[in-house]
Amino acid sequence: MPPTTVANSPLDTYLPEDCPFETVMVDITHRCNMACHNCYLPNRQVPDLDFDWLSNVFSRLPRGTRVRLVGAEPTLREDLPQIIEDVRRHGHHAIILTNGLKLTDRPYVRELKRAGLRIVYLSMNGGFDDDLYAAIDSMRCAERKAKAFDNLRSEYVCTAIGMIMLRGCNEQALPGMLEAVRSARNVRELHLRSVAPIGRYMSSSPYNLNELLDIFAAACGLPTSALDFYTERSSSSLDLRFGRLRVQLTQWPDLESSKRGRLTPEGRIAPFFEHVIENEGGY
Repeated sequence: MPPTTVANSPLDTYLPEDCPFETVMVDITHRCNMACHNCYLPNRQVPDLDFDWLSNVFSRLPRGTRVRLVGAEPTLREDLPQIIEDVRRHGHHAIILTNGLKLTDRPYVRELKRAGLRIVYLSMNGGFDDDLYAAIDSMRCAERKAKAFDNLRSEYVCTAIGMIMLRGCNEQALPGMLEAVRSARNVRELHLRSVAPIGRYMSSSPYNLNELLDIFAAACGLPTSALDFYTERSSSSLDLRFGRLRVQLTQWPDLESSKRGRLTPEGRIAPFFEHVIENEGGY
């Protein structure tokens, strides 16, 4: 039987049990402890998703789904360890996308790991530079970001580092970030993406994929011809290797991916980027 879709919807959406995506993004809270200039989900008025409702969705997803617990900021949920445990109980892989401010508490990192957390996607738009965080994320938090980075390394939690690249702003942070991740064996991935003109965002012209590639090559001190590409390039994304590190470059909008879905308030699974754009940062 083909997946069930919602009639008259501008997007095809699926029942959880018919989810065709490898990864499902779940906005478990709209609360945040930062006020970044770039936020695809700036609406703070939406209540947290109910734990039992979430558990029902997890129970229906195909076994082995990569469940990304996101928000605003997922660590503001006091029951995040229990949510992670529930994701694992239903046979899925638990991932959080976080600004890292609460990960400065090493026992908390240990608690999340014990609950079954497998991967942390840590946002580090300013690298280790306080001035850049003030300009991009409205907070001088480089020391706290560095502490979160160190705690994840000390607890050996698999980590992906994410950076939004802003024209004429934070390019200089990339070489230092590369040096740090190459010495941290728990860091497996680095994601560089252009700013998304959705929700709340800085008005600089977004980098295209060729420009992101040039920025990364310059940070490596290599010509682009010397980089090790390991997947075919699409019009919006490119994967390459840098030593043991997987690097993904993404140009907004990344609408070619068929691997990521998003849980909607109706309990359906929609294509991630398309749903974000349709929603315009409201949900």
